[in-house]
Amino acid sequence: MTVVASRGSRRRRGTFSVESAIILISFVVIASALAFVVMNMGFHAAQKTKETMERGILEATSALELDGSILAYVDNGAVKYLVIPVKTCVAKSPVDMSNESFVVTISLKSATLLNVYNGTRKLDDLKLDETSLEELFGSAVDMNSSAVACIITGDGDDVLELNEKAFIIVHLESSIRPMSYDVIKIELKSSEGATVIISRQIPPLGLPEKGFVDLG
Repeated sequence: MTVVASRGSRRRRGTFSVESAIILISFVVIASALAFVVMNMGFHAAQKTKETMERGILEATSALELDGSILAYVDNGAVKYLVIPVKTCVAKSPVDMSNESFVVTISLKSATLLNVYNGTRKLDDLKLDETSLEELFGSAVDMNSSAVACIITGDGDDVLELNEKAFIIVHLESSIRPMSYDVIKIELKSSEGATVIISRQIPPLGLPEKGFVDLG
């Protein structure tokens, strides 16, 4: 293609070759591809940010807290059972306490029990004594360490909801039972929400032969 331009007596001729057109088109195509990549990365980053914020909000709005003092049942001078009262934090989401969604870890002087949780149980008489505690664990009470949750108020499911209360009861096998001065560390972790970490020391003096002790 030839363009003729005139101004007065001067005449100029310019030629736009096919090569120039190809280069121009290439620049346009490359710029379009780069713009698509930049936009796509922006959308991806925005989506990841949204997912991270949603997970953070879910962690912050689904949590347990202590709802009273931790009790220890002492047998022959050593702690045989722990009773931990819990509830959901005010205005927080329900907490699934089924066996597949909840983890209880116990750290003792002589051992660390990575996960002893075995789901929820019914506390028929709403009474805690040695007999009712043994009934909760059945044959395992003489062998393995174990933990169960008893939701004492609510609609009978495995989900701890607002205004409901639960007791997490831990049985410790005889070979690792803590005694005076020993420290117990308990971690409660649900499928969603922050981990609740509790640490208590067994009172140094005055442990009964059998009976409950308030650990605070």
